Amino acid sequence: MKVKACIYTDVGQTRNINQDSALVKVANTRNHGRISFVAVCDGMGGLSRGEVASCKAIRTLESWFHEELSLMQNMSESELWDAIESSFVRMISRINGDLRRYGKHRGLQLGTTLTALLQIGNKYMSVNVGDSRLYAIKSREVVRLTRDQSLVQDKIDKGMITESQAINDQEKSVLLQCIGTSHAPVPEVKRGTIEGNTTIIACSDGFWRTLSAEDMRTKLCPQMCITDADMLDQCKKLANLAISRNEEDNISVAAMCLEM
Repeated sequence: MKVKACIYTDVGQTRNINQDSALVKVANTRNHGRISFVAVCDGMGGLSRGEVASCKAIRTLESWFHEELSLMQNMSESELWDAIESSFVRMISRINGDLRRYGKHRGLQLGTTLTALLQIGNKYMSVNVGDSRLYAIKSREVVRLTRDQSLVQDKIDKGMITESQAINDQEKSVLLQCIGTSHAPVPEVKRGTIEGNTTIIACSDGFWRTLSAEDMRTKLCPQMCITDADMLDQCKKLANLAISRNEEDNISVAAMCLEM
């Protein structure tokens, strides 16, 4: 398998600090071939030190990939995925506790979203807390892999508003869960299969809010991702498109094109 990857982030038009953090890791393993990991964390703009929260979460994810995940490499496939899921949930609880203690000792309240996907062979596991998103982009379709843990998503699910109305909803930034402010956030964990060449992206709400699935497909389908530099250029174009549509938040996307 070939993996091309990039990260693009922009502070945006109105923010002084970029509170987003992102990660892409690719490794060759003896028992499972090439594996890859992508994540984005969006620090809470309405709270203090959101950039600290998102950076702490990403650094913990990076350490997990290099250390804890490597200890699971000798497991059988069935054992491996169950162990990874348990490990994911424990890690999120650990990050949440660390951020709560950090804030308590300094008189701060800080939090972050977290969305991540681990690929091993043609299978993946995703984990999500908050309203950052994961998408799988193919030549002819875009599949959203996560469900926002937000008030507007709850309204959409209940038929109170439409997807288009959600963009301008006054409560669009209200999360039902995030890491750092909840006693025990419950992550959305999913498993799935990747079939054929696919671009996986993790992105903050500043990226996805004003962009359509077709915008993403046109720029980031596997055929457009010839090199890492091509991918980075396409991500930059999408970020600039979001800015041109008056997106005011930080904008971040981590992308990896998997050639199966």
